[in-house]
Amino acid sequence: MKRGASSIEYLLMIAVALGIVLVTIYAVSEILPRDLGGHHVFISRVEYDPPGDDVEGEYVVITNGELFEDVNMSGWKLMDEKNHVYTFPSGFILKAGASVKVHTGSGEDTATDLYWGRGSAVWNNNGDTAYLYDADGNLVDKCSWTGKEGGAVDCH
Repeated sequence: MKRGASSIEYLLMIAVALGIVLVTIYAVSEILPRDLGGHHVFISRVEYDPPGDDVEGEYVVITNGELFEDVNMSGWKLMDEKNHVYTFPSGFILKAGASVKVHTGSGEDTATDLYWGRGSAVWNNNGDTAYLYDADGNLVDKCSWTGKEGGAVDCH
């Protein structure tokens, strides 16, 4: 009898553990953004009015909310309301769960930092919208601000 009881206890522990895993997966899926043009890539932050030089301090953070899937962002576009356009370089892969910071100024591109190479600021301090389009021209995400957020806005 003792052996049967421990088998039942063992099965109960497995069922509880499985339930916890399923609840966690459901909770995470509810937190992540949905319906973003088939992608789970989103604008997570815009630093539109940094202290000091706007050109060197401005940036937009793009995040891949996919847990297990890298996203090829070749040809994707980041733009503002005045149609200043940054095009992601050919072969740029945003790893699952990772973020990339797109800087307005100049620098050397890496997996976590990309540089627009502009000589003047892009993001308007008194309000603007950052738009993210995939390579097919579909709007994936956008983030707007009024200028009253203190120089930066968290978008998601």
